[in-house]
Amino acid sequence: MAQLGRISGPLLEQNLFRSNVDLKFSNTNFDSTSLLYINVSDGTIGVNTDTQSFNLDINNDTKTTNVIVDDVATIDNVKILSPSSFSTTVGPLNIKPQTAGSLITLQRMRSDDLEFNDNTISGLVSNQTIDLQTSGTGIVDVNRNTNVYGDLSATGNIFVDGNLSANESVIIGDELFDTVTIAPDLTQDILPGRNDTYSLGSPNDDSSTRRWDNVYIADNLVNTTTPLPLEIRVSDQTKLDGVTNEIFALQSNDDIVLAPDTGINIIEWTRWNEITASSTLASISGYILTVGGTITGTFIPGMLLTGVGIIPGTIITGTTTGSDSSGTYTVNFNYDGAGSRPSPTGNISISGATDAITNLTDIDGGPRVIPETPLTFVGTGIGYLRFTDTNGFLIPTGDNADRPDSPELGDTRWNTAKNYLEVFAGTIESVTGIANVSGLANQLQSGVTGTSDSGGLDAEFSISISSGVLGTITITNVGQGYHQFDLITIPGTSFTGGATPANDVILTVGAQTNDGYQLSTGGGAEVDVPLMEDLGNVYSLILA
Repeated sequence: MAQLGRISGPLLEQNLFRSNVDLKFSNTNFDSTSLLYINVSDGTIGVNTDTQSFNLDINNDTKTTNVIVDDVATIDNVKILSPSSFSTTVGPLNIKPQTAGSLITLQRMRSDDLEFNDNTISGLVSNQTIDLQTSGTGIVDVNRNTNVYGDLSATGNIFVDGNLSANESVIIGDELFDTVTIAPDLTQDILPGRNDTYSLGSPNDDSSTRRWDNVYIADNLVNTTTPLPLEIRVSDQTKLDGVTNEIFALQSNDDIVLAPDTGINIIEWTRWNEITASSTLASISGYILTVGGTITGTFIPGMLLTGVGIIPGTIITGTTTGSDSSGTYTVNFNYDGAGSRPSPTGNISISGATDAITNLTDIDGGPRVIPETPLTFVGTGIGYLRFTDTNGFLIPTGDNADRPDSPELGDTRWNTAKNYLEVFAGTIESVTGIANVSGLANQLQSGVTGTSDSGGLDAEFSISISSGVLGTITITNVGQGYHQFDLITIPGTSFTGGATPANDVILTVGAQTNDGYQLSTGGGAEVDVPLMEDLGNVYSLILA
């Protein structure tokens, strides 16, 4: 059993020595727990405990007037470090007033990179950015007037409920392709703010390429003073070029229509678009012209050919085997003198002329529109085409082999092999047909018509069906404008019980006499009534 020291007597000695024997103060009548326990072997003191773990271990509440700690004070997880640091042994450090509305007053607060001093928030690291970041889609609200003395940048949108004003210049965007959108309508005119004049955009002699592209105004210019644009574009269809004095249709193959509301169009003077070209080296063999040497301009079929030994009026009738500037051309030649055809010497030149009507498709001497389209005169209902001159009217010439592959109805030409004027009628002389009519009742349908794949018109047929087989096909109206090998589709619904396309009849146009051309004038013979009767329903050109 441990020995306990006792203190007795009226007066203690000045020094109390314990010989490796601990000293314990307790009230055994009430509580065996030590009130004070002095462990002389390890130099510790326990208050309300005899199993102390520290030099001074107080196992209950402690109250004192002043506590002075030289190095570290630990209160549960809170650690106070000398000289001026608060930390924790684990977890966060929470500073919470006891009641709602209580304040934590800090004269000055600083984090690693930020300082709060009175009403100033400052960054501590040089040139470092201060971020105000909300959680998720939260918003940073500034509820009073705000002054920004540097630049204000925004990667998103800037919404202004009130007025936007500035004492100096307002610059929006810093790149050529920045976009500025003004969504609401403007309620005021755009006027200079001082008694002076200002430009809208940049003049043409300015080195800057930035200027207004499209300006949309009312149909009239009552309040403007002499606008002088270099060109005007109406919608995306028409351009009026004031520099070259030209009117263009901007869409491919669109027409330019001059259609006054009343009266007529008055054109003071006009001419075909002229083309000129020349070559210093050319040779002729048979009907072939080879162009070479020093070439200027453009050689184009249909142009007049002039040169030594060539009769005026000779034209290039073929196409080049190379480019439009050089190569081999087929020419309809006429030569001066008798005997063999001499090779030309000197220059051969080509010049545009008023009888080269295909020049209408040329622009500034450039390439033609491919494929070329014919010039068409359309009747207005109040007049007809009239040539008020004593010269002749020249039409195409050629033999049977020169007939066009797909002539139009009314195509008129002089046949040099037959020596008469002929016109394309395109009437049908024979047809062959195929169809699936099995299961249809025997029948004969007259006056049936179909659709041609090349534009032929008015042909009619009488078609029979016998024992589910296509029978006789009789031409009851020869029609007009058809070509050999044209396909005519007659819908199956033209027959009793038939359906389309299951029972459609496909007719193929057979060979045509003279390629569908018919006599127009009788080869120069007098046009009399018997001749007209022989022509039947062929439309003829009568020269009075």
